[in-house]
Amino acid sequence: MIKTFFKIIFYFMTFLAVGVLAAYLVIKIVDVDDNSEVPLLVGKNINEAGELLNERKLFMIVEGKEHSETVREGHILKQNIEHGEKIRIGTEVGVILSQGSSMYSMPSFEGQFLKDAKLTLVNLGMAIKKITSVHSDTVENGRIIAQRPLQGNIDSNEINFLVSLGPYEVSYKCPSFVNMTAEDARIVATELGVGLVEKDKGSRVIFQKPAAGTIIKTGDSIEITLGRGWGMWF
Repeated sequence: MIKTFFKIIFYFMTFLAVGVLAAYLVIKIVDVDDNSEVPLLVGKNINEAGELLNERKLFMIVEGKEHSETVREGHILKQNIEHGEKIRIGTEVGVILSQGSSMYSMPSFEGQFLKDAKLTLVNLGMAIKKITSVHSDTVENGRIIAQRPLQGNIDSNEINFLVSLGPYEVSYKCPSFVNMTAEDARIVATELGVGLVEKDKGSRVIFQKPAAGTIIKTGDSIEITLGRGWGMWF
């Protein structure tokens, strides 16, 4: 009777031990299947990081951006779960992206055409904040007179330009060039700020276009025809 009792206890303890062991193994197997190891994301670009996480059935969430002198722009600067740590499949891994260096090397644009400066800024990843246009008697229309900030290392990627509109337009009545010498006509045209288009050959002006008295502006062109002058064969 006593032997039978001990046998029952023995079998019960054995069964219990086997059950506990089996449960432990099941838990370990499930635990292995439901967890994944976090890869190293720092230094990787966002596409590379996404592929590494997808392979492990993990997800990525961008939590922000920071400047860095060592990690290139668009690459992972930090991750909120250390690599090598095991986490449940489907967990989101937060990352901080690098914005690159906080310092920018600003070139000099003074004297350049605004359209050329715009192309350079695009290539440098910079932007124009404000353009102020003013008339200038010395700087050609469309060229940059000044910039702020000046050339050098700066902590911003934006720039302000002062751009020339060229000289003010001055309107006046066209003088009579007819019967002037060719040399005098050239001097008068230069003083008025107009161009002179000479046709034919001769020492004096025998015809002009537009006619004397016509309203013209600085920068316009006057066409003159040269010949021998009034009272002579031409």
